[in-house]
Amino acid sequence: MLWASAFVGLCVVYLWFFGMRTFFALYTRQIGRKIPIVKSVPVELNDLSVSEVKGERISFKGVEFEVPWNDVDEQKTRVVGTWALIFFRSGNSMVLCVEPADGFIAEMTKSKTPDPELFKVMYGSDVLRSDYALHKAIFETTPSQINFFTPTNRAAGLSSVILIKAIMPPTTDWAIYNIRSQNFKGFQLGDPVRHPKKMSLELYGSDVHFEINIEQNTNLSAQGITQAEINRIIQTAHRATDPQSKISVSPS
Repeated sequence: MLWASAFVGLCVVYLWFFGMRTFFALYTRQIGRKIPIVKSVPVELNDLSVSEVKGERISFKGVEFEVPWNDVDEQKTRVVGTWALIFFRSGNSMVLCVEPADGFIAEMTKSKTPDPELFKVMYGSDVLRSDYALHKAIFETTPSQINFFTPTNRAAGLSSVILIKAIMPPTTDWAIYNIRSQNFKGFQLGDPVRHPKKMSLELYGSDVHFEINIEQNTNLSAQGITQAEINRIIQTAHRATDPQSKISVSPS
């Protein structure tokens, strides 16, 4: 009975000091097992090659980039609200969204969902200086940062950020890469080597932010979209002189 009493006492002490920390540590690791991308952090791209094959130039709402394919299906391609849905005859498709710079922070500040104070407490006020800085902080947060010695308030805050990270990426792969060009910097979600069904590019400029969600036809016998083809999009992206709200497709 003395041993049993001592064991119960130790359990009570452990739960008192480490119970909530243990819960958050186990909870976030469970998220990591279900959604592996939350365990990833941005790394540098190894393949910086750029496809130079003949393709097409796509313009929408003041941004323009090239794709190394010339099979845009203009009959299916259309604008839905603030999104451009771009279809290719190969079965691949893109969803393009163009927003003002730091539009995510502006909307979050207005709606308080999530509360900007969460990020300020976790990372300091500088994290709210740009959408890029905020997304970088979120992508660099992983379950491994929560352990038994993490203060309970911080463990709770990190758990909230990891949950946000889990629902953000529109990709079926777990890789996160830093990407940059002369005009933009941002992130690539998904490794084309693994031929995922969905990948995403997030590009941040001085006065605009846009996201390209790529869905490829995984039933094709070909190797699928390559990193060199994605780099073609990244390296040719720039501001267009005509901020038209319709999609324009022309030879590159």
